[in-house]
Amino acid sequence: MAFITSARVSKRTLGLLVCALGLVAVWQSGFLTNYYQAVDPDARERLYDKVGIIQQIDKRGLEEHLLALYIESDVDMRILLVKDTGGQPLEEFALENMHKLKIGATNREERGVLLVFDTLNRRLRIEVGYGLEGYFPDAFISYVIRNHAQAFFSASNYGLGLELLLRMLHHRIREAVLGNQFDPTVINVLEHRGYLSSGAGAAATIYDSRNGNPFINGSLNNAQQDKFAPQPTPEETHQRYLEWLASDVFDARVGLFTKETQNHLAGLPMTKAFFHQILLEEYGKHYKSDIRGNLALLYCVDSPFASPHFLVKGVDGWQLDIIAEIRNTQNQLGGPYTWGWRDWQNVYAQTFFDHLVRFGQTVRIKEGDNRPLRTRRPYSRN
Repeated sequence: MAFITSARVSKRTLGLLVCALGLVAVWQSGFLTNYYQAVDPDARERLYDKVGIIQQIDKRGLEEHLLALYIESDVDMRILLVKDTGGQPLEEFALENMHKLKIGATNREERGVLLVFDTLNRRLRIEVGYGLEGYFPDAFISYVIRNHAQAFFSASNYGLGLELLLRMLHHRIREAVLGNQFDPTVINVLEHRGYLSSGAGAAATIYDSRNGNPFINGSLNNAQQDKFAPQPTPEETHQRYLEWLASDVFDARVGLFTKETQNHLAGLPMTKAFFHQILLEEYGKHYKSDIRGNLALLYCVDSPFASPHFLVKGVDGWQLDIIAEIRNTQNQLGGPYTWGWRDWQNVYAQTFFDHLVRFGQTVRIKEGDNRPLRTRRPYSRN
């Protein structure tokens, strides 16, 4: 998951941000909205920016992501950015707009979510419909607001903060679509808190970033640096990677990564919740590896969402080649598969060609978990 280098970020950089630590790389562009507006009467506006704080390029990407989420899972998620609530309590204002905008009203399960940000009072709330309370316990929503949205919103980086927040919520929905119940174990450990109970949303005040750095960038001490050195096997490198993700300091200058990867990740801002989200997506999953010379392919066999890892063996041991993940894998929205192989002109594709198999227009690892999502409508780019 690559990160960002300034308060403004291009769609290309955003794509890298969502990839560089093992998530998928390239986001799809405007064809998604155009395609579904032509075939789907429900392809209505989903981002309501009443104060003009979202740049047009970010608005388009957010609209596409929200639409893809709806097409995949029938979850009707909207974003409402307002100057103020007219004196209403934020909770009451959010609930009233859930009904006014008929969010989740196209089905009887009330599968709707509304994110409201009051820019005057700097209050953020995520309102969850009754049909989704099992997907999003209140403490989970509080966690992502406090440990992710707080940082980006306090830095007035709304577009990127919202896109990455959607990434986290979208993954939780995908897990639920496959029947995977929410497991609070990892967050319990990370936060040292009790069981996460169900609720109907959560809210928080967004503080000014001048009160301190809201991101978790920092430097590991010498002992930690040594711990996250290259490892004797790909499996041990992956285990160290998970331990690195469980830390509260984002420092990519470790031997666990190739030098090119370190240079790419260094200095890019990271929130605690998004850092831990990558851990949540891989924690407890089973991987298999194939070693050929100084290259290794590590792929997940019990989750269709985890894209493969690529490793290279150097003088000191095996390192993760995150740049190869950016080049070789592509994120897919709105269809039955969440990632696909996209680059055939590189050493990894040539070395591990016999592991690749095509599912329609998507190429994946044939020995991996290739269960398709049950989407609301069939998806095709053509």
